[in-house]
Amino acid sequence: HAEIPIEEAQPPVTDADLASVDSILGEYSTHYYPGARGQNIAIAAGKLNGAFIRSTGTFSFNDTVGARTRDAGYQTAGVILDGRPAQDIGGGVCQVSSTLYNAVLLAGLKTTVRTSHAFPSSYCPPGRDATVADGLLDFQFQNQLAHGVYLLASANGTDLTIYVLGTKADLGGKTVQLESDGSRLHPSVYRLYLAGGQVVEKEFLHTDSYST
Repeated sequence: HAEIPIEEAQPPVTDADLASVDSILGEYSTHYYPGARGQNIAIAAGKLNGAFIRSTGTFSFNDTVGARTRDAGYQTAGVILDGRPAQDIGGGVCQVSSTLYNAVLLAGLKTTVRTSHAFPSSYCPPGRDATVADGLLDFQFQNQLAHGVYLLASANGTDLTIYVLGTKADLGGKTVQLESDGSRLHPSVYRLYLAGGQVVEKEFLHTDSYST
């Protein structure tokens, strides 16, 4: 009889991958209310929790979270469709992608795909949201740091917190802050790198234009 080769499946994240993780590079929290929308937030956050992005690797929100369907446990809640408030399955998931976006920015990572909402969001500052839609709009970022980064996401019923864990030395002793100028409907967002309390680099990220 033929021998069937047995391949040992490698765990997606190994102890060696995590050995270099020594600090929180970025974290961000947003508030939400219990209910259908809150349940959707918790499901999506659970899918993000434990994601590992290797050095030079790219992360896709839609690929990681998967389709927002009833079979996946998502409920109907408020969304914005074609610039108008509506009800749809998976409403609230954009709060998860937006919270992740802020944590990623504060961790010094490079955003590669990001779209703003039609209107400013209530849960984060104007210019710092990232909308997603199944098969249409994704949020993606690249880990250009020397070591892998690891996501932790927690939704406790009222607050969603996302942490980006990584290797502190990869930021070269710098800390990151975000700054905005312009109006609420036309905000420009910058990322500031500080060393010793002084701004050593100011990076322009984008200018958004929202409807009223």
